[in-house]
Amino acid sequence: MSTLAYRTWDLWINTGFFADGQIHEGYFECVVHDALMVSQSIEFLADGKEIIGRKFVDVTRASAESLRASTRTQAGELCLRMYEALNTAEDPGNTIEAIRRFIDSIALAVDAPLSCYSVRFISHQYGNILQANRRSIGRGVGFEVEERGIATEKIRADLNFYKNDTDHPAIVGRRHYMAGMQILAMEDQVAGLLDAAFMQFYQGCEVLCRDPKGALEASKKYIALQSPQDSRELQIIAHQVWGVRHKYFGHGDVQHNLYANKNKEQAAQVARQVLVARYLCRRLLDLTAPSGTVLAREMGLFFGSYSGSFTGQVSQLLDGFNVPFGKPECKTFDAQGVESQPFTFPAP
Repeated sequence: MSTLAYRTWDLWINTGFFADGQIHEGYFECVVHDALMVSQSIEFLADGKEIIGRKFVDVTRASAESLRASTRTQAGELCLRMYEALNTAEDPGNTIEAIRRFIDSIALAVDAPLSCYSVRFISHQYGNILQANRRSIGRGVGFEVEERGIATEKIRADLNFYKNDTDHPAIVGRRHYMAGMQILAMEDQVAGLLDAAFMQFYQGCEVLCRDPKGALEASKKYIALQSPQDSRELQIIAHQVWGVRHKYFGHGDVQHNLYANKNKEQAAQVARQVLVARYLCRRLLDLTAPSGTVLAREMGLFFGSYSGSFTGQVSQLLDGFNVPFGKPECKTFDAQGVESQPFTFPAP
């Protein structure tokens, strides 16, 4: 996966202590998610060592209580503490970025997921004078009046099918789809969950298109065979989903990974692809249900600004949901598997 890690940070500073390039002695509290083996790793790092000037220095801990005090904030959050001076003449954003990179390096060295989501500088003299919090990609899911009516119809027509037909091949696709939705709900906690959600939706699409190798052209032909009214549109969407998967999420294409994490705008472009994959997976699921009724509730992402919901329109792939993925020529097929009406993606 590409691990779409680019995030902006909300920054707060106490401006009264940032005048005239003051230098403050103190320490950074880098708050990390307490999961898996993270607490043991933080305790290991603090047991007999301190980070001073971003170097590990041997120290002697007086007691277990002093070890705990060095690994927890006053509010009880797990943190990595780094002693150093804060030069207020330097860009605080650059300071936070350097600290984040340092923590990532430590995480690799000790083989532990040190996911930092908040950084504070505590001055020995004045207390907290700087704080940065990792901003998540917000998720917005609407429930419009017309969607409520469709949901009522699906409860009436499809609920027993979903409940009882546990041997239907679509059951695996359903599991992938719901796993993707649940992962999206937790994206604000750990970097990388957006990638995981995309892959769940993509795997759901593969399963629902029934080709054992997950081949794109075979999957398009399967969609055409079902003869939905939007067959061509779904095939074009599938072409993009498969291409995006291979360039950004599936095989570690280095150049596309670097593109995705270069800045907020490009990260947002790639992040939106999860909405395209989600729509296709949901649409393929609806093809298996007795009612055939389409319900893909409005969902958008907030990446500084609202991305808008993907509603299955090919025109959207040419605008807000367009990213380079290296396969502009798209074949489409009729219900007999014969090529018809090819489509060409323009350059982004």
